[in-house]
Amino acid sequence: MLQNEAGTIVAEGPLVLVCDCPGGFADTLVKLYAPFALVASILVSIIVGLRAAPLPILLIAIVWTTASAIGNRIARRSARKHGRFRIDLERGEIVQEGRGFSRTLDARGLVHAATPVVAGVEGESTEPGFEPRWLALTMKNGEELRLGKGPAHALRPVVVFLREAGVPVKSNRG
Repeated sequence: MLQNEAGTIVAEGPLVLVCDCPGGFADTLVKLYAPFALVASILVSIIVGLRAAPLPILLIAIVWTTASAIGNRIARRSARKHGRFRIDLERGEIVQEGRGFSRTLDARGLVHAATPVVAGVEGESTEPGFEPRWLALTMKNGEELRLGKGPAHALRPVVVFLREAGVPVKSNRG
């Protein structure tokens, strides 16, 4: 139904969707930055500890460590939105497998599906109407699950599938 660089969506039955949406650009940056920042912070701390550098240089290590911790926290929150989803509306469950976790959600907690326009660096488009959109499910607890990304015309078959399966679809004009 959908296959692009941002993931795939396949119908496995009349009421079963399998979606693979690995994550965004920020996740990749954090995965690259965090280990570098932590190792550099340790090295700077050792150098200051050996008195080979003045104590105020330790502030650099503190800033790097703090930025790394904040980035990891944001990436963890983002990871809860992405992953591999198996949406089985017949059995009433949504199974999510993400980086380092797996969980099963009750499909009765599904409020609606929506297609908001992607913001930020990943959302830039050269032609109106072809801007990338998320296909997202909103749960009763306010959580958002991102199933895939693409222009509205590419997401249309999946949106039609969800509508026919009885999932309310909220139209997002952007």
